Amino acid sequence: MSNLRDKIYSSQAAAARVIRYHGWMVLHTQTVGEHCARVANIYVSIFGLPRAEVLYYALNHDAGELLAGDVPFGGKDKVPGLREAVTQAEAIGHKMLGITLPELTDLERIKLKIADLLEMHEFGRIEELMGNKLASPITQATLEAALQCAEKIGMLFLIQEWLEQPGNAL
Repeated sequence: MSNLRDKIYSSQAAAARVIRYHGWMVLHTQTVGEHCARVANIYVSIFGLPRAEVLYYALNHDAGELLAGDVPFGGKDKVPGLREAVTQAEAIGHKMLGITLPELTDLERIKLKIADLLEMHEFGRIEELMGNKLASPITQATLEAALQCAEKIGMLFLIQEWLEQPGNAL
């Protein structure tokens, strides 16, 4: 039995299938793979095609959740020490998967965080449009955080342009 468990914890295919938002009421389930692919596409759409290491990072940044789970956003903020423990568990998960996330520059890291937040905002907006009235905390908190990050690096205008394009964040 543990042999199967070890195989699963070392499977990048299994990591991509981890369900997100299990601690929140959503109409559509989203996998880590769906989320990571969209984060990479949002990054390219806003900031242009980056170096390969940034795309690799975007495509694998949440793979460690196979071991750690997708801990709810609020939980990491409200439970002392949980953020650090989850970060450690995700790092162990990445190692078990054979994934070494590359070093990013501070600017690349912030841009990736913006793309990650905008993907969550977009997911929440789609939930709202499908009738999920409980999605507004997702959309509001993530958009505010993305805009704050963009303002810090002087790229607020790029985010606003992206939000205004048809189909983005609906």
